[in-house]
Amino acid sequence: MAKLLISDTAEATITRKSDGRVFATADSQLASISQTLGINEKIYGQIGNKVIGLMRGQKEVTSTFRSAFYNNEFLSMTQGVAIQEDGTATVYKREDELKVVDNVDILEVTISGTPVGTTVHVINEAGEVVSTAVTTNTATIPTGHASAGDLVSVTYQADVTGDIIALESDKFSEAYKIEYHTIGYDPDKNIVVKDIYIQLDHVVPSGDFELSFENGTAIAPEMTFDCMTAPNSNNIGRIIEVDRVNN
Repeated sequence: MAKLLISDTAEATITRKSDGRVFATADSQLASISQTLGINEKIYGQIGNKVIGLMRGQKEVTSTFRSAFYNNEFLSMTQGVAIQEDGTATVYKREDELKVVDNVDILEVTISGTPVGTTVHVINEAGEVVSTAVTTNTATIPTGHASAGDLVSVTYQADVTGDIIALESDKFSEAYKIEYHTIGYDPDKNIVVKDIYIQLDHVVPSGDFELSFENGTAIAPEMTFDCMTAPNSNNIGRIIEVDRVNN
């Protein structure tokens, strides 16, 4: 058996078992599998109470995958819900650097979006916030809050259309299949000689997740899968080495 140098991460293809939806990514930073035994005890006996056997069981296999980029498919997996495409919602929008103008002794700013309702929130240069009336796209600036020529920001609610992932308290992650693919090098010739595949037949994503938005730090979603045997099977998965034909 030839020795291999493996120094790359693995690409992942993740398939939802309920409907066959495939999520494939080549943006992985980390793909790993690990195994532990819940029972791994020595059995002692005979004269001298020596080790005469091992009791083993409760094999647990887990897999961890981390992507370099945010993708809403990851969050969908942890929630056990499908992504609602072209869904509608009401969100807060903010427009900056709006110039206050004097319209016959009434101070106003013009908003480019379409606010929901008749109220918007104006932030002046001192950071003070006041609520004021809006008609169509024109908001009135309250007396004393800003002067003509000042730049203000306006926050308001607006209707949007997009992909929505519901966070529902009574739904949890579904079962998936995972296939990882990486490559192995001949350490002497430094060429790719093997394609290596890791297949996990029945995995369930952990319901734990974290999104941390921090300046200067890219979000790299990470997910852990509990790996189990598929129904009517003793197999958790397999590792396959395939010879690479180098042309």
